[in-house]
Amino acid sequence: MKITLQDIIQNKKREIGRKQRRFDKVQGLSTLLHDVRQPYKYPQGTLSSSLNEHRPPNFFSSYIQLAGRRSVHAQMDKPFTSKQNLEDIALIAEIKIASPTSGRLGNLADVKEKVSSYELGGADSLSVVVDKKYFGGSFALLQKVRSFSQLPILSKDFVIDKYQVYEAKFHGADAVLLIAKIVSQDKLKMLVKLVRELEMEPVVEVNSLEELRRVLRVNTRIIAVNARNLDDFSLDLDKACRILKRIPQNMVALAFSGVSSRNEIVKYKDAGAKGVLVGTTLMKSKDPAKVIKELKGL
Repeated sequence: MKITLQDIIQNKKREIGRKQRRFDKVQGLSTLLHDVRQPYKYPQGTLSSSLNEHRPPNFFSSYIQLAGRRSVHAQMDKPFTSKQNLEDIALIAEIKIASPTSGRLGNLADVKEKVSSYELGGADSLSVVVDKKYFGGSFALLQKVRSFSQLPILSKDFVIDKYQVYEAKFHGADAVLLIAKIVSQDKLKMLVKLVRELEMEPVVEVNSLEELRRVLRVNTRIIAVNARNLDDFSLDLDKACRILKRIPQNMVALAFSGVSSRNEIVKYKDAGAKGVLVGTTLMKSKDPAKVIKELKGL
């Protein structure tokens, strides 16, 4: 059976409703609202607990931009080669258990090993897909990844309600994906504002020039261009690159989907991307660290 964006959104509405009713009965939404407005505390004894006192609101974007600064200094000590160096474009490595286009991609039991391999390969940031029904994720998965790594984490979901933003904060996200296509302009502005108020960073996704024009009117500095059309899940990297070229230079432009080799990263970089997200290719690989190094030319 073919899965549509409308299927995903309708399921998301039901899922949020069930969670809210269950949570209200057990604890009360006011408790959650209080907890998420406190600085996130990493579980004691985990790798990330040392970050409890040193995690700025721009943690995610600072790592994206840091990739470029690292490369400038690194090149001073390296001889010139004809092979294009890709150290100056950040790589966001994704944990995605399944997808509508690729089916099952991984197992929850292997997540810690996968995250370690991402770090070993030189990933600059992480992304966790938290949708359960179609992508096999959850906010519990996000929290688990948070306990394994000090890297900034993007929470990826089909956000249509502020409750999802609170959940992302509660479980340790540093940034939240907001998809322009699935919410009204007023709701998008509200969600961007809420993400900022909770000291996370909004990453707003677009797939058309019209959506880009909308997003340029909201208070976000990180725009992700998805080469995948969510209506039919087709890929169009050329279209994505045309959109990337229209993003102002003072913003952080990211490229999502379609990366299977260095060729796609070079293409995105030449179009102006400061970071690329790689998911399926890494999840399918038995040696993600090696793949990341090959993609970045390390």
